[in-house]
Amino acid sequence: MNSAWLRYGRWFKGIGLNILLAIAYVLAAKISLIFTTLPGSVASVWLPSGLTLGLILLLGKKVLPGIAAGSLWIVSIDLPMREPSIGLSAFLLINLGCVIANIVQPLLAQFILDKCTLHEQYFTHIRGISCYILAATVSPMASASIGITFIMITRRMEWSQYGLSWLTWWMASTLAHLIFTPVILLGSDPQFWQRQYSPKTIGLTLAIWSCVSYLVFIQGYAIAYLLLLLLNWVVFQYGALVAHIFVSATAIFAICATAQGLGFFVLETQNHSLLFLQSFMGVFALASLILSAVVEERRLFRASLQMALGNSLKLVAARTKELRRSEALLRQTNEELRKLVNLDPLTQIANRRCFNQKLQEEWRRHYRAQEPLSLLLFDVDFFKRYNDFYGHQQGDECLQRIAQAMQKTLNRPGDLVARYGGEEFVVILPQTDYKGAAIVAKRIRRAVLDLAIPHAATGTSYATVTISIGGYSHIPQDQTDPWTFVEEADQMLYLAKQQGRNRVVIRDGEWTSAPKGDRLSDDARDPEF
Repeated sequence: MNSAWLRYGRWFKGIGLNILLAIAYVLAAKISLIFTTLPGSVASVWLPSGLTLGLILLLGKKVLPGIAAGSLWIVSIDLPMREPSIGLSAFLLINLGCVIANIVQPLLAQFILDKCTLHEQYFTHIRGISCYILAATVSPMASASIGITFIMITRRMEWSQYGLSWLTWWMASTLAHLIFTPVILLGSDPQFWQRQYSPKTIGLTLAIWSCVSYLVFIQGYAIAYLLLLLLNWVVFQYGALVAHIFVSATAIFAICATAQGLGFFVLETQNHSLLFLQSFMGVFALASLILSAVVEERRLFRASLQMALGNSLKLVAARTKELRRSEALLRQTNEELRKLVNLDPLTQIANRRCFNQKLQEEWRRHYRAQEPLSLLLFDVDFFKRYNDFYGHQQGDECLQRIAQAMQKTLNRPGDLVARYGGEEFVVILPQTDYKGAAIVAKRIRRAVLDLAIPHAATGTSYATVTISIGGYSHIPQDQTDPWTFVEEADQMLYLAKQQGRNRVVIRDGEWTSAPKGDRLSDDARDPEF
């Protein structure tokens, strides 16, 4: 029972909302029709466009019936008054065209905004305001094409007037989108009403605006550029909402004065005067939108940064010390982030990503200097058997011990040991030739043997964990790339496995055609081992 009452309550609420919207639409349209200068009821400024777009973006498609009802209402009232002799078919067609145009326009704008921007706050980000300007200018093109075409079909205007009528319709709706819709959208956001304004500065701003507007739009002085300077002051002083209210008030005052034949924008005809004024107000509104978005975006960024600093530096009082602490915290965070990104979580040595980056950097550096670079690739012998026999937890401990042993073996800061994947490891040895690589490889192999990690499942005479190492040493050349070292080292590792494991096989790249065993280090034959 309660759910039924709630459903009916929502239904009646929706009906009431659409009735109020239809009334507001008619009132806004009546104001707009005061400035009708073309036959066929084509207005030079169309306030309902600003109203409908704002409500569609705020409330969604549930207000479409109110838009349709308002459009039918105003056309049904105004059209017979302007053209008493109009036929029923023409009357119905014009009504149909206006309804379609007035519904398509806000829906198309909403569609463009949904596709172009991720921000519901269109006026606080550069990307958001760019998408809004696109939607505000493109959507009236569709409505103008639909509405003017229906009017032309009914022969209420000559086809020779199509271009001027289309331009007037388009500019009227676009101007309403740019000037009045932002006030509706920003005015519905509580955060824009939370700012504190000084009564003295507001009074001074109103006084200056009144004087400049009087001189421009009443007396006709060519000082409209002063309004742009005043707009800059309003944006920086009061923010986006007050700036758009300022633009709206200026537009209303200017249009009323120009329609009465007063001011700087008066030309030979009233229609040309209003079109001239529309172009100025369009630029004025665009300047307000873009500048407000830039200022709001910077303000939000500054506010978020100050909040982050305040949360992390609560014990710091002085602003200078606060900034230094923030920079130190940022450096520490970046360093920890870099370590996390480049560190293998199991073995606590460099990971595959870090290795790839280091190999490319060293390859380029050694290519420029034409110095030898060596790479060792090795894995744990019979590691799958080790895991199956001792368990994965002990297998992880085995890899950790081997990784730390290798890390201690490398003495130079530029050397890098990394986990290549699974039980495979890789070592980069900058400025190291074939002989140096062989020495380091033997040390690594000896370090793993010295760990004496029991391995009873090898199936061979070895009772401890051993490793096989493949290496490649060469001076980088044009016909090679960093991954050539990996491929060659992998082939040598495969050769070490073939020869019985627990050994080192390194190839010197300077001897590309050497037979097997020549210029290859096989420490399994070394008496030291």
